Formats: sequence, C-alpha cells, structure tokens
Amino acid sequence: MPVVYVLDVPEFRSLIEIASRRPDWRVTPVPGNYFRIESTAELVFRRKDLKMKPAVWYGCFTGGVRGKIVRFDRDIVRVVG
Repeated sequence: MPVVYVLDVPEFRSLIEIASRRPDWRVTPVPGNYFRIESTAELVFRRKDLKMKPAVWYGCFTGGVRGKIVRFDRDIVRVVG
C-alpha cells in the first residue's frame, strides 16, 4: 500500500484537496502537521492538475513516502506499494 506524507502548509494544500476527492484514496491528518495519503492501488499525482509551479512540486514529496517512486519528473509522480 503506497503512502505519501504531505506537510500541512498552504503551498501543498491543493495536493490534499485533490487527493481528498478521490474515492479510492484516503487522506488523514497525522501528528506534526502532516497529512497521510494512501491507497490500495498506486498513487499518481499530476503537477498541472494541482496547479503547482515546478519549485513547489519538487518540494511537496519531502514529507516522506512509503512504497517505491517509479516515476518522478516535472509533470508526474507515481508511487506504488
């Protein structure tokens, strides 16, 4: 099960909001001002959907990942379990 931890700051809020709308993903707050995004399937994030500039995009996954990042480029991050 892939998991991504996201720091709860305004710059990353769009990631939390979009992940919360996905019926197959679960978003929960965790201590230390983070959110945990998890799924039984892969997690795929698209920068343009999140409306993030590249500098913010590259920083939003620094909270931690459980699983394997199989793609991380300017436009897409894909995490598998």
